[in-house]
Amino acid sequence: MLTSCEGILSGIYDEPFDKGSSVDVRGDTISGSLYIEANEWDEWFYVDLHAIREAVTAANDGEPMDSSCLHFEPYKVPLTLTEEWDGTSRIYTYLFRVLTGQGLDDNELLQVVETDTQPEAPSWDFAIHRNNNRTNGGAVLETSFSSLDELPISSTTLLNQMVSEGKDTAFVSDTYSDKVVWVDQTMMLQEIIPCQGIMVNEVLSRWMIVELTTPPPIFHHNGHVFLLRMNDGTIAALRCANYISARNVKCCLTIEYLYPY
Repeated sequence: MLTSCEGILSGIYDEPFDKGSSVDVRGDTISGSLYIEANEWDEWFYVDLHAIREAVTAANDGEPMDSSCLHFEPYKVPLTLTEEWDGTSRIYTYLFRVLTGQGLDDNELLQVVETDTQPEAPSWDFAIHRNNNRTNGGAVLETSFSSLDELPISSTTLLNQMVSEGKDTAFVSDTYSDKVVWVDQTMMLQEIIPCQGIMVNEVLSRWMIVELTTPPPIFHHNGHVFLLRMNDGTIAALRCANYISARNVKCCLTIEYLYPY
């Protein structure tokens, strides 16, 4: 039986979900959409699909549900060092010669500053910073599907289908980058952008590409379904259904999900 947390279960929650977020539960599987306003430059948001599944399953069994797993609070990017340095956390400031050179590939490192460690949620599966994403020890595969409803019955069936069609089924882990997570736009007109050095997943980040060959930036929306294999081996299907809010603000994401898939 399909039970919606915005329908039959709505009366048992202690507080409402974030606007645009929803959960349906069918047996051990949850699905729905998450709405995250990730338009600020210096914020990360963390999503814990495991916690959402556990919370709605408990609610479906008649227990009180803590809906905090469906509220997404920002975690600020540290820009300075106020405590003991962890040996890796830094802000890299680059001059990107977009106007006078060959775009983002023509750049010069101007400064490196040690910072505090990036704060994280107590538990999480993937994180979002504007058009950047990372996983918590997971890996990601992009599919050719553009709807969760069109997916085969399971991730095993889908992967076997991709193998039979000669498609690549390799899941890609996070890699370190010091150029893609832009954290301050105040010097952008001077082509100077501070960037956070941090692990990112370049495959999951493809669901929204920001191109800056010449100002202003051009946003490319990829509506494909991505498979996130988490560190416990379970798989979620994710799709960025929209990246613009009702107020026409970019990087406000509506993310469709199916877990476990």
